[in-house]
Amino acid sequence: METIIHYIPYVLLFALVTAVIYAWGLWRSIRQQQDLSNLLSAKGVAKIKRALRKNGAMSQQDLEPVIKDLAAKQPFSREKIAVTDPKKFLDSILPYMVKQRIITEETQGGKRVYSLKK
Repeated sequence: METIIHYIPYVLLFALVTAVIYAWGLWRSIRQQQDLSNLLSAKGVAKIKRALRKNGAMSQQDLEPVIKDLAAKQPFSREKIAVTDPKKFLDSILPYMVKQRIITEETQGGKRVYSLKK
């Protein structure tokens, strides 16, 4: 009887550790889609900034090929997210970049162009 009582704390500790690991995995799986979306947006911002730095002012049509095959995935996960419609992706990310003052939106020759903030 004494040996059984001796092992009870270890069994309870094992159960606690298992519950914590399970809760962490559950939390990660719930947030995975949002994390992938944030990762894709961050990669898109970086790629657009690089293209604007290299080429100067560009229109939305000029930026579409830049982010056409952009994809993101988390380490140790098979889940992946990619840009399937570059126009729709740019429609969501360019206003964000203008609002965050990363880029500026100007009109040149009746066409909207974007350039890096100086």
